[in-house]
Amino acid sequence: MQTRAETVLLPDGVRMVHHAADLPRAAWDALTGPADFWLTCRWLDVVEATAGVPMAYLWTERAGRPVACLATATATAAVPWALGRPDVLLRLAAKSRLPGAAEFLAELPGEPTEQLMPTLLAGGRHTGSTRMLCGPDATPADVTALAAAAEELGRQAQAATVCYLYLDEHDRGLADVLARRGYRHFTTGEYCSLQVPPGGFDGYLAALPRKRRQAVTADRRRIQAAGVTVTAEALGQSDLDRFAELESGLLAKYGIDLRPPQLLPLLRQLRDGFGGDAFAMVARAEGEVRGFALILRHHDTWYARQTGYDYAYQQRTGAPLYFELLYYRLVEEAAAAGVRAIHYGLGSADTKRSRGCTSSEQRCHLLFLSGRREGAPA
Repeated sequence: MQTRAETVLLPDGVRMVHHAADLPRAAWDALTGPADFWLTCRWLDVVEATAGVPMAYLWTERAGRPVACLATATATAAVPWALGRPDVLLRLAAKSRLPGAAEFLAELPGEPTEQLMPTLLAGGRHTGSTRMLCGPDATPADVTALAAAAEELGRQAQAATVCYLYLDEHDRGLADVLARRGYRHFTTGEYCSLQVPPGGFDGYLAALPRKRRQAVTADRRRIQAAGVTVTAEALGQSDLDRFAELESGLLAKYGIDLRPPQLLPLLRQLRDGFGGDAFAMVARAEGEVRGFALILRHHDTWYARQTGYDYAYQQRTGAPLYFELLYYRLVEEAAAAGVRAIHYGLGSADTKRSRGCTSSEQRCHLLFLSGRREGAPA
């Protein structure tokens, strides 16, 4: 019987454990760059504690040290996280007319959930930039071995598919390997980030088009007129109960029914597990917290993780809390801290680009594991 800490040796020299606590953590994390926060061991700990699905971590080695790594999770149709499922994403992508999605959906011989689930998620269970970690000593053979091992895990789990839900358009090495192995792909969204100008907010403002600069200046005047103050504070000093209340209200706007007691455990976990690398931008007015943005730090990059707003207050005052918290004041704080980039992730790409972000296309690369079915995408 396999013990929790046992490392399983798979064909082609691939090693595997089922818990992030059993990884060679320092060596795994050494392969992460500034854009890889969601693949760090401490974030994988968070995913394990909250995802409720089997996880497996694969890697290849040189001289006893990992050179290429792959995080995986097995998901059934029962998982609640809609943006972590290929069936739901395919429907959403087709509805949004994203490239390749409608054609992929039309070629399925049946209903997407029946055809695509269960699935072996490869590249991490997060939204945006799912990929392999590859060090300078990794070769195409390492990438191929990890891809093959993930497919075998999927077969053992009786999954219908294996997929990389959000492979970045610039990750050509992995995309080429997957194409040779028979994967098809469709676009799942755009991932947005902002390069922080060295001049702070003044440099940020100067880089925007003239009409946008005027709009930003007007936004800040409304914030001032409403008496809103924004501060950066450690999560240990924050009112997490209020954060959960505000986040629940935001999610409800998008049809997601998560109540504050369901959201509090993750907020507390981030507070307890990330220390000074997790903080919040907090907007206050009239003696109350009116909005927050939770930020996570990795190398010289910040990640906007969770946010929430008092919509009744915003409607009454017209204060643009989202832009002040997540762009204007955050850029000021980031420049002062020497941060090079802020990652905003998926969704509302047009709005994010309007505030200075750049975007890259994300694609779901998917393989049917049970052999090509009649009528399935060729």
